Amino acid sequence: MTFCCEFDGFATNQKTTTKGSLQVRLRKQDFSQRINSDLKIEFAKQDLSSYSGLEFFRRYFALIKLNSRIKRAFADANVSGDYSVAHLIMVLVALWLTGGRRLRHIPFISEDPLVQRLCGLTALPSDRTVSRWLGQFTNDALQALIALNSEIVTEKLRAMNLARVTLDFDGTVLSCGDKVKWAARGYNPHNRHAKSLYPLLCHVAQTGHFLRVQNRPGDVHDSKRALEIIKSSVDTIRQALPGAVIEVRLDSAFFQEAIIKYLLREGIEFAIKVPMWKWLNLKNMIISRTRWSHENAKLAWFKRPVAIEAWGMDVEMTFYREKLSEKPKKDHQLDFFTPDDGVYEHSVIVSNKNVSAQTLLDFYNGRANMEHDIAEVKGEFGFDVIPCRDYQGNGAHQQISTLTYNLVRNFQLDVLSPKARTRSSSRTNLFELVSLKSLRFEMITAAGRLLNVSGEKILRLSQSTIRRQMFEKVQMSMDRFESRQKRAA
Repeated sequence: MTFCCEFDGFATNQKTTTKGSLQVRLRKQDFSQRINSDLKIEFAKQDLSSYSGLEFFRRYFALIKLNSRIKRAFADANVSGDYSVAHLIMVLVALWLTGGRRLRHIPFISEDPLVQRLCGLTALPSDRTVSRWLGQFTNDALQALIALNSEIVTEKLRAMNLARVTLDFDGTVLSCGDKVKWAARGYNPHNRHAKSLYPLLCHVAQTGHFLRVQNRPGDVHDSKRALEIIKSSVDTIRQALPGAVIEVRLDSAFFQEAIIKYLLREGIEFAIKVPMWKWLNLKNMIISRTRWSHENAKLAWFKRPVAIEAWGMDVEMTFYREKLSEKPKKDHQLDFFTPDDGVYEHSVIVSNKNVSAQTLLDFYNGRANMEHDIAEVKGEFGFDVIPCRDYQGNGAHQQISTLTYNLVRNFQLDVLSPKARTRSSSRTNLFELVSLKSLRFEMITAAGRLLNVSGEKILRLSQSTIRRQMFEKVQMSMDRFESRQKRAA
């Protein structure tokens, strides 16, 4: 079945209209309209859609054979129900693409013809059906989702043939109710008394993908199960890109003996912020230092090996001093040493990279880009939503959320041809990718009518010059991507 888009109407702007070959300026009184009564609201069965842009995603998912991949991944997993796993995953994908966040939003999109077309269903499941389905997830089914997500990410990294892959690891707090399994009171900056989950994420700096997600209770330390996730992520990248240099960036919570020894043993380049623990004696090293190397007027540094007797090893550390002001703020406490004493902010980074102090600091600071992508996956893909009380079910919801996020990233890289960014030592995104919020406004949430003209399905949209240009550009890019897929097959 052929599917194409048509646009109706004629274009005008606010101040001029076209008569023949002449442009005539509109009168001021033609700018506004009189409203004499309220509109009567009626509902009728029509082939209207509020999400015309979903057709591009449906076509893209068909080209990458997403349904077949889901079925193959869950071939041995014991997940049953009236709806298939592929159908239920696509329902969640459609929910987030259209702007919904919680399962109770599913009924609001269930009768949209393009949502049904994307999911391959004539009737979408209820929110309670999806919640019960998540609740029956076992560890084997969860591992199938993890494997599927890794496949989607590594396939794109392999196609890009990256020489370096930079992995960032960090946790994020998800507040939840008291009856959620494995939820616990821990570090929660938004609601200190609420129970929470504390998943750990692995982020690929060059593309913004989330390679791995591990759900955890809310009362664990950041480094809990971190070495396991680091090892798994490194092995996945090595299998996909055997010749790539792997880099790892971690904050001070991951300054652990087992993690550092593993990274050194495996020859993985890393940069880890060092906590100002008393037993490391970093305070005295900074206070007693008289000569600092100055990178510029504000930043000074020095390097020295530090013996960690408790670990039985020596590591090279770089000490930084950044000038904040000429004099401390009023009433600033100066009796105790803190990283910020009002005049200077001190920090220490341990690394095995053979680069300058400024380059090392830029490299480490680049991990802050992960926070931006975590904010997007939580805000636009429902990652922070707790859909059920079951621990594995919430873990599955997190996996499907990051899977959808990664698919949107791949869609942009494959179809929208984003502009390349200037490469730098900070190791952030290589391309100028846009958020799902922007994609939704510009492309997805476009109203359209489904028509059957001479046996051919047509999606007809209201006239919009800029949207028409965008849709035509995406259609041409999709055609080129389809040609590449056929040649590769």
